[in-house]
Amino acid sequence: MILSQKVIELKDDQIKLIKSGWGNKTAEKTSVESIVYDSDGYKVNGYIAKPLNIKEKLPLIIWNRGGYKNDGRIDEFLARGMFGEIASWGYIVLATNYRDADEFGGKDVDDVMNLLKLSDEIPECDVSKIGMEGWSRGGMMTYKALTLTDRIQCAVIISGLADVERSIKEEKVLVNTFAKLFGSKDSYENKKKIKETSAVSFYKEINKDTAILLIHGNEDGNISYRDSEDMYRLLNKNGNLCRLELIEGGDHYLKRQRKIVTDLRRNWFNRFLK
Repeated sequence: MILSQKVIELKDDQIKLIKSGWGNKTAEKTSVESIVYDSDGYKVNGYIAKPLNIKEKLPLIIWNRGGYKNDGRIDEFLARGMFGEIASWGYIVLATNYRDADEFGGKDVDDVMNLLKLSDEIPECDVSKIGMEGWSRGGMMTYKALTLTDRIQCAVIISGLADVERSIKEEKVLVNTFAKLFGSKDSYENKKKIKETSAVSFYKEINKDTAILLIHGNEDGNISYRDSEDMYRLLNKNGNLCRLELIEGGDHYLKRQRKIVTDLRRNWFNRFLK
């Protein structure tokens, strides 16, 4: 249930940046609202984006952010650009910043799943056509969500976290996060959480009817591209229609390959939702 919502209004100089970064259509033909919605009794911040002048029900894309707690939170400027762009492709977009009591793939996965329930309240949504997108940690959240529902026709996972143990050992990005949440790396709770949040361990539970596109830069210094290589192999073994796009020279954020990545994402969603 949406508790409150407000249209994002940017200053003129910010609108110019939106146009230069995401295009005139994003700035002029879409609307993005910040929302607060109920998720298991928590008041969770998120966003909803729509094209202007909707004439028929549109497919939905649920978008899952990366990072942990405030790191990776999407502010109003980024929401206006990123979600407005997806809306300009002809979609309704719902996104969450996750609850403040962030469990990094625990009960906070409900914040994603409750967007599915919320979509049933949005009259412009065609809830028979739903896609999901996740970047980095958001990829892990997407993998988790796909074990809990068969309503997602397709998903796009970019620089996705799938093997937490590898990231801790090789990349060192998650060492402090997991130590704060679950104690030393040798504790029972830590080892249990690593398994619970690693899709390479729970891939058999992922809905087999969801078509999944994996995109990863082969020079990602945060999450190894081997996470996506492993998931490509395992998802095909699981029976999923899965495609892997390794981006030559791409880092974790793939900023230099943005047009390529944008085209891949849009084409995948259009293929399965339109």
